[in-house]
Amino acid sequence: MSANILAALLHALPVLAPLVAALLLARRGRSRALAIGAAPWLPLSLLLPLVSGGQTGSPVLLLGLTLGTDAVSAPLILLCALAWTLAGLYARARIQRDRVLLWSGWLTSLAGISLALLAQDVGSFYAGYAVLSLASWLLVIHARSADAWRAGRVYLVLALAGEMAVFAGVMAIAVRVGNVALVNLACSAALDPGWRALILAGFAVKLGTIPLHVWLPLAHPVAPVPASAILSGVIVKAGLFGMLRLVPPGASGTELFGPVLFGFGLFSAFAAVLLGLGQHRPKVVLAYSTVSQMGLVLAMYAALLMAPELAPLLLPWLGLLVLHHGLNKAALFLACGCAPGRSRLRLALVALPALAIAGAPLSSGMYAKTGLKQALAAADFGSGWLVLLGLSSVASALLMWHFLCLVQKDRHYHSAHPAWILMTLAGLAVPWLWGLSHSLDPQPGHALWPSLWPLLVAAMLVWVARRMPRFRIPEIPAGDLVVPLEAPLGALVARLRRVADSDRRYRVKLYPVHVRITLMGLWLERKMSAMPVAGALILALGGLMWLASRSPGIK
Repeated sequence: MSANILAALLHALPVLAPLVAALLLARRGRSRALAIGAAPWLPLSLLLPLVSGGQTGSPVLLLGLTLGTDAVSAPLILLCALAWTLAGLYARARIQRDRVLLWSGWLTSLAGISLALLAQDVGSFYAGYAVLSLASWLLVIHARSADAWRAGRVYLVLALAGEMAVFAGVMAIAVRVGNVALVNLACSAALDPGWRALILAGFAVKLGTIPLHVWLPLAHPVAPVPASAILSGVIVKAGLFGMLRLVPPGASGTELFGPVLFGFGLFSAFAAVLLGLGQHRPKVVLAYSTVSQMGLVLAMYAALLMAPELAPLLLPWLGLLVLHHGLNKAALFLACGCAPGRSRLRLALVALPALAIAGAPLSSGMYAKTGLKQALAAADFGSGWLVLLGLSSVASALLMWHFLCLVQKDRHYHSAHPAWILMTLAGLAVPWLWGLSHSLDPQPGHALWPSLWPLLVAAMLVWVARRMPRFRIPEIPAGDLVVPLEAPLGALVARLRRVADSDRRYRVKLYPVHVRITLMGLWLERKMSAMPVAGALILALGGLMWLASRSPGIK
């Protein structure tokens, strides 16, 4: 019995420890200092269930939860533990303004993603995912500037729309089969395609799939550098993880979505590069790079839906791709706060993860993409699709070259924080170590030319463009699709704000119900901006969603 309790505590620690630290932030003095001092190291507790493996549950300790790890969650758990820790060390050293707000969102997000990664049933997974999505808003609005509030509003609208779509699908699952274990979801009674489409659309918001991507290029320029590192390196991967959990390959009816998602993925991979090449702020360029890379990830998930029999072959390579991208993209974001243009050594450290993102020879990007191409070839997807994947590497190389040209101009005085250097080294080595330890054959001799020709084509295009002085890619405002909608919506919100600011409260009662609800939302937004700790409200909402999904009345 004691062994079971110990195992339950080890699996529950990654969820409980950040919650305790977030509560300590509400107290001044030593308690708050202790929470901030310990916060960067708490993600490492995720390694405990990863090492111990298996599943464990205790009705007393874990409120009936069953937590555990499997082959799908393992690479994401490792990514979360490493990237969240190193970014946290950077945040503790560099960010001194509004620390309570930052660490409140940081710790609550960590608790949410830990629960989502370790949960073994539908209700618990969704509760963690909802807490993660809502708490991330605190990271976006940390600066409290006009641009930060704008990005926060766009993020919150899309996040809540995505949450409602996923929540509707979760409720449909609960009505049909109850709070089913995730491992049995593929074998459970089939949902209608409409419910599955809602779930996929909700997770596509988090994944940053075009046209639901607009929160990414707005959030990254205003979010602190370490927050951008985990938003783009780790949190967006929760969209893929949700798809794999709630719409698993092989479930009845999922093959209908494969071709559509494959098309959306490839379109995002190329369109985001065109949008990013017209940007002139490094973090915005990286945001569009993430949209492009997540398009490739979505295409690979779609391939799983179209050929579920290849899941044992394709899933490990997809996990390796996620691990590679997360660590290298987090390193690039941390580099934005370390003045890479001050020395050639710093530029070289930036170039290493950039080359990995582009899939350069002998990089972790080459390793992951080669395995994916081999798996697709085994599924008889055709050489045309493989050429498109190669062209996506050309597009990524062009965008990374544009990013390097921008960051070399950053010569402000900032020291190179050790967390950035360690994140860069982790991006280079950890994917290789993970893949080799899981017997993923890299076959580097067969992959050198397929990984080299995209870089040569990209270099040729850059050479041609530089000899065309009149050639300019038009700059599109960050957020692209949302910009035309802001003027009419902004006028409506301004009018409602004037009503909300009026001292004559009795006039509000004359408005329709939906207007009163909007006014209440505006008032709540202002109150939230003044709250030092908003994590308690987010946790309460996540708890209500968890209780709803586990209610015996809907089984």
